[in-house]
Amino acid sequence: MKRSFGVFAAVCSFMVFAALPLQAQQVTLTWTAGGAGGGWYSIAGGIATIIKEADADIVIKVIPGGGLQNPAVVASKGAEIGWGLPFLNAAAYKGMAPFEKPLEELRALAGGMSMNYFHFYVDADSPLNSMDEIFGQKKKVRLAISQAGSSDTWVLERVLDSYKTSIPDLEKAGFTFLRGNYAFQANQFKDQNADGVFTFLALPGAAVTEASVGRKLKLIDFSAGALKHLEQYGITAGKIPAGTYEKAANTKDVVTAAAGSVITVHKDMSDELAYRLTKAFNDNFEKARKVHSSMEPYEIKDGPTGCGVPLHPGAIRYYKEKGVLK
Repeated sequence: MKRSFGVFAAVCSFMVFAALPLQAQQVTLTWTAGGAGGGWYSIAGGIATIIKEADADIVIKVIPGGGLQNPAVVASKGAEIGWGLPFLNAAAYKGMAPFEKPLEELRALAGGMSMNYFHFYVDADSPLNSMDEIFGQKKKVRLAISQAGSSDTWVLERVLDSYKTSIPDLEKAGFTFLRGNYAFQANQFKDQNADGVFTFLALPGAAVTEASVGRKLKLIDFSAGALKHLEQYGITAGKIPAGTYEKAANTKDVVTAAAGSVITVHKDMSDELAYRLTKAFNDNFEKARKVHSSMEPYEIKDGPTGCGVPLHPGAIRYYKEKGVLK
């Protein structure tokens, strides 16, 4: 009798336990961002906090990284999440230089954040007014650009692809390329060692403002052909509003190319986890706007744009629920 009662009690205890909701398992993820103390690092930390507040079972640790190294880190599962630039993501996905092989494992949760704009400017009194003249007709100019292997120069090379030319070809035609950081570019322009500059900055770019102080400049529109060619790399059309640079000669908005930051993951991340991450961040995008000034324009509709790699199925599910994707 006692044994029967013990069995009965055990069965009842099991039934009660089975009826209780299962506790969700905590997930700890690593996010490879940018240099410690930099914009990417701080934004990742802010978003990680927002995700944790929205989904208590997701913990994210932010580690230093960079635009060139992050795609390989995520593809090799050295980190579950990574910041990326759309055009470098696209280069990694396709196995283009500087990547040695295609990193087809990359997927995106959200793009269109922290937008930066390509600036192409020359002296205000220059007779040159278009990319077609400079690159199409190969007008000899001295251009200050970033170092080889930089994201800025990678995009310039893609622009030149649209004109069926390259930096070596232009050098043979008489072009001179002066390479250095943003301060170097501005100084070369001010000192009249360079006729123009090609650079990648948020608005307003401090280096462009600095360049305009010592020498009046004009920004040149990106050609329709160049913009069309850049689309395949997740680079979108944008504009630099008139008046952004007080000393620039432009009186109208300048048509340019723009690219934002992308949250990338590995294709093997579960659809459910990718969905939860995408939802936790986007459902609280107003909080995300306050993390960093460059995040202020972000809206949910921007999430699927300018990624450079395919969206993760979990992210697609979220954007479809929100009506952003069909």
